[in-house]
Amino acid sequence: MKRAAALILIFFCAVCFTFAEDKIFYTDGPRTSKKIALTFDDGPGKATERILEALKEKNVKATFFMVGIQAEKNPNLAKKIFDAGHEIQSHTYSHMNFYKYAQEDKAEKMKEELLRAEKAIEENAGVKPYLVRFPYGYSRDDAKKTASENGYKMINWSFGLDWVKKLDGEDVYKKYVSNIRSGAVFLIHDLNYNEAFLSFIGDFIDEIKSRGYELVTVSEMFGFNK
Repeated sequence: MKRAAALILIFFCAVCFTFAEDKIFYTDGPRTSKKIALTFDDGPGKATERILEALKEKNVKATFFMVGIQAEKNPNLAKKIFDAGHEIQSHTYSHMNFYKYAQEDKAEKMKEELLRAEKAIEENAGVKPYLVRFPYGYSRDDAKKTASENGYKMINWSFGLDWVKKLDGEDVYKKYVSNIRSGAVFLIHDLNYNEAFLSFIGDFIDEIKSRGYELVTVSEMFGFNK
């Protein structure tokens, strides 16, 4: 009886391990360890310098989901992110909204956006991405298929609202702080200068640390190795 139970347990663990290895789409990180990831989308742009300064001051590494065309427009900033030791991944080439794209070539267009971004990021930032966050959190099966076929894993986020213009800095800060928890992946944007968030980024990092959490990159959060 004990032997049968042990075999069942081994089989169950093997299945779980295989599922974890084959998984393509991620939002939250593990709830079992006190790790949090800060992620920045749409850049490099007007807010990137200010964000890099804050991250350096607090000795924190983050993940930048970079838009390919922005890397081409701002190669020095793209390289500066890499040189500062931050993780750089893909946010596609031109930030297309695939929820609204209804042409028959959608699958081809999605692959094109992924591979053009890969080339632009590698040429301008000096690193080849292997994680992708599709714009607007697009995560339907066609995106997962495209990502998988091209060697990518998809990453979305747990919480983010720095784009809501009707909220002031204090409101935004309170909402971000209320979502601090193990495995949280925070979404922030660095394309445009957003004082509502930038006004408290240092305080936000301090609050996360004061609660005993470690700030890590997305790859560190999920244990990816490449």
